[in-house]
Amino acid sequence: MIDKKLSLILTLIVAAIIIRFIFFSGGIRGSDAYAYAQYSYEMASCQYDPGHVTDHFGFRYIVLAVTALSYALFGVNDLSSSLFPFLFSIINIIIIFKIGEKLYDFKTSLLACILLTFYPLDIVCATFVGPDSFTPLLSSLAILCYIIGIDNYQKTKNILFLIISGFVIGLSTGARETSIFLYGVLVLFQILRRQNLTPIFWITLGLGIPIITEMAFYYIYSGNALLRIEILDQLKILIKNDYQESAGSLLYYPRIMFGFELQGLATYGLTWWLTIAGLLLAYIKKDLRNLLPVIWLILPFLGFEFGLQSFKEMILISKNYGYLAIITPPAMLLSAYFLNNLFSLGYLAKKKPLFITILLICLSAMNLYGTYRITLNVKNDAAPYIAVANYLKNTPQKIIYSHNFRWPLFLNYFLRYDPSLQFRDMDEISYNNIGKISNAYVILHKRYLEADVRGRPFQHQPYYTRYIDSPPSNWDKVMSFQGRPKYNSVNLYYAK
Repeated sequence: MIDKKLSLILTLIVAAIIIRFIFFSGGIRGSDAYAYAQYSYEMASCQYDPGHVTDHFGFRYIVLAVTALSYALFGVNDLSSSLFPFLFSIINIIIIFKIGEKLYDFKTSLLACILLTFYPLDIVCATFVGPDSFTPLLSSLAILCYIIGIDNYQKTKNILFLIISGFVIGLSTGARETSIFLYGVLVLFQILRRQNLTPIFWITLGLGIPIITEMAFYYIYSGNALLRIEILDQLKILIKNDYQESAGSLLYYPRIMFGFELQGLATYGLTWWLTIAGLLLAYIKKDLRNLLPVIWLILPFLGFEFGLQSFKEMILISKNYGYLAIITPPAMLLSAYFLNNLFSLGYLAKKKPLFITILLICLSAMNLYGTYRITLNVKNDAAPYIAVANYLKNTPQKIIYSHNFRWPLFLNYFLRYDPSLQFRDMDEISYNNIGKISNAYVILHKRYLEADVRGRPFQHQPYYTRYIDSPPSNWDKVMSFQGRPKYNSVNLYYAK
């Protein structure tokens, strides 16, 4: 049986590696990822200064430190950027298998790992730098250490596992602050078990180690131990300004989780339908093996749905497709629990392996197509920036004028943070002074001439929109890229 288990797990790991290579998205893609890359590069090159960080991206120290380590070892490139997210995704398969075995049985744990192997959100996050590439593994690891620790919490070894469990939760808050919900999961579960609450003390001790260490670091380097909290508090302004898109609707998650929006269907497949079915089955059967996964799933989700960014102004926490990554592990376990019990009666029980195999093939095919659509969108989004960067690689570096914050972030990354790069904002040039631009490149990106980053059309387009096809006489068009969709096209001019 041991050899069979090992061979099956190894097969899944190989399959997961192949799938994640096939759908490799590039490591650093999307505005947030480029911000993380910038700060990671600063860490790797010993330029990082928390006192000069003005946004929350610069305080996600787990994301930054791990990526910085990769940059220091292998340089700045797409492969080094995605190295640790890739490894973490693969390792998480093993950890979820161990959790499944401890809570359920071999078949359920194996099914959970199969579902994870083909889960679109996990595949995409495996080659994409961001908090959601780290929180699933840290979530699983914290729960596994807790399960091991409570077997006999009076032994020194078990106490150590409980401390590690809290420590990992603390690290996870360094990737995304809402990971603190995991602490609530363990506290609530320990209380509901109606057993000694001593393990909570050890978990809390472990949790405090990275949090206090981080605060001490901020105090030493900036004189303000609460620096990160103060910067995070500024997020409420962004959410308030973009309320409807960011956090305004309590239907946001139900709509995307159950596929009522195409991107949600591509991101999750039918996973959440299976998870809900697992929850209902666990309730009907009164199977207490599900208690920990149920709390692990529901408590963070309630936090994401109803949690507040600002208690004073009652502003809900921002919502995003990737935020649900932290509850990927319990979703896989509960979905697997449902599948393992789906064909357990009468005639269906005799054909159970056949039915489950057919169902898994259908689910996997659907998930892989969804992953393909997501990665295609990611590549199309990045294509104009890569095209311009490839052109600039072969030219003497000059001043570059752009009209959207993404361009300096993207070009800095693709041009490996060349110190000779100098960026200027087109919005700082008045109409009367446009002719004074000389010996510089000008980027005009149709996408951001017509709408903002959320795709909302400008009521008043910038004056330089007219130059995308009719530039001033001293501008030479040196490159034109036709993107997908058509609005993602860009012209690069050289102002003589």
